[in-house]
Amino acid sequence: MTETHTIRPAAATSRRALFRPILVLLWCFLAVSAAMIAFLAVLASVGVGVDIAVWIRSSFVLASSVVLLLLGVFAARGSRASWVRLRIIAPIVVLAVVVIVAIPGFLPDWVRVEQAVCGALVLPVAILANLPRAGAAFRRDA
Repeated sequence: MTETHTIRPAAATSRRALFRPILVLLWCFLAVSAAMIAFLAVLASVGVGVDIAVWIRSSFVLASSVVLLLLGVFAARGSRASWVRLRIIAPIVVLAVVVIVAIPGFLPDWVRVEQAVCGALVLPVAILANLPRAGAAFRRDA
């Protein structure tokens, strides 16, 4: 007789419940980032010049939102590797936002506000993903 491995339904349900607020925050992060790119495209289409640094920074933020969302989705589905990456990358994104927002004159104020909103959305993700209860959802049974 072969041994089958099944996912414990209670653990999977608990993990999904744990990741629900994380996924909501990450979807909001993606929405804000995509809205910024769309806004920049509208500005460009009506002839308003936007500094290339704003385009580059906004593109990086959008890319990081996609990566974090994918990691969050896979972690919610049970991927320990995705959870570990989320635990590492989310605080790095928050730190990068703090540094960028803190540099005086680097970005226009309206972009700095958008960046601060993005940082405010990712900060709770970094905290929640690093809580002991998140680790308990991915503990390895001996």
